[in-house]
Amino acid sequence: MNYFATLVFLLLSANGTFLPFFNIDWILVDFLFIWIGLAYNRFDKRDLRFGACFMLMYICYCSFRSYFFNNLPIRFYISDIVYLFKYIMPSLIYCALLKEKAIDYLSRVIIDLAKISIPLYALQLVAGDTLYSIGSTIGLPPATPNYTVTNFVVFTYIKEHHYQNSGFSWEPGAFGCFLIIGLMLQLFKNGFRIDSGVKWLGVAVLTTLSTTSFVALGLVYLMYCRANGVKFSTLAIIVAPVLAVAMVKLPFLLDKVIDIYKHDMMDLQNIEFLSAWYIKHGRQMPFNRFASMIFIYEHFKAQLILGVSNIFTETVPYLKNANTSSGTFEYFAKFGVISFVYLLTRLCQFFGKFTQQKELLIYCVLLIFILGFSESIFILPIMTNFYFLYFYAQPLDDGFTDEEAEDEPEFSKTDAVQNTGIAYR
Repeated sequence: MNYFATLVFLLLSANGTFLPFFNIDWILVDFLFIWIGLAYNRFDKRDLRFGACFMLMYICYCSFRSYFFNNLPIRFYISDIVYLFKYIMPSLIYCALLKEKAIDYLSRVIIDLAKISIPLYALQLVAGDTLYSIGSTIGLPPATPNYTVTNFVVFTYIKEHHYQNSGFSWEPGAFGCFLIIGLMLQLFKNGFRIDSGVKWLGVAVLTTLSTTSFVALGLVYLMYCRANGVKFSTLAIIVAPVLAVAMVKLPFLLDKVIDIYKHDMMDLQNIEFLSAWYIKHGRQMPFNRFASMIFIYEHFKAQLILGVSNIFTETVPYLKNANTSSGTFEYFAKFGVISFVYLLTRLCQFFGKFTQQKELLIYCVLLIFILGFSESIFILPIMTNFYFLYFYAQPLDDGFTDEEAEDEPEFSKTDAVQNTGIAYR
């Protein structure tokens, strides 16, 4: 049941299949989790107090900024409250449902979904048209006529990303974000050892060919080396030259970042013309990472401290028909820098239960910045669950996954503390 609940939770977060497409599905998932919790006696008064305190704090925060700072119609405030029940509530109920087992099942299901994506990605490379035809015949939402995306619940194929693995998410970069989050959970859970799950996740990240995912994977590798005692001097001598060559030679790293930045600057200079053109042709104007960051900052500035609203795009004419893609600045506009600091604090409290090394927590924060800057992941349950995971998470006593623990000989907790590496340093 834990596995099933986690799979539903991840598919809801991934935004690639029919599950998050209809509003009723979000409500049904909430009721499903509540029914499982009641049927298996998973909830107690502690969960209710914790959930009620968070909801009250959230409502007070939105009410305070709406009443004293943002002179906006009531529908903006209502949208913020709806966000609590649509996006945050599934995370709260899921964490209360699985409690300390959440980290294990999140990493386990992400690993399994990564394994499933590898052979399907190989099929995509050699028979993409056939794969698309099968998916189109099935016709699962959100498929539409002449749409280039088809979904098989656990796998998404996008014609524009024929050489990239989108996995169970809506596009390759987003899939990479889920993989990196799963990789972080797996490494902290197993004491920063390279097990089969870490290998599968690493291979899957490589298949995304996503700039953001590759940069994040490099930071995860740095975190792994530092957790295992590798000195900075050694990393500088061995790893730095390889990374420098890769950044220059691989077209989807430095060259791509520079091209995107230049393209974004041109878009901002011609925003009036582009906005009119996209409206005329009934399409959304795409805002890349840098354009989203600069445009949001220039238009809201001090308002980003507390945030504007969940539907902040409706306050600026150019944003009404635009698709922003900088998750970090979208979050600033939705709920403010203060709320973002709160999220990072909870994230550090969560990972702090698995390590006493402050350096590793800094890497975790940097990873979240990297992932969020390029993908709109902060509004999804996979990220909002970090509001609550710290409350339930418990470090594994032996530093092994459940499957590995079954095959290991018994030993005392003293031995475990001495041998599990980062989890007990």
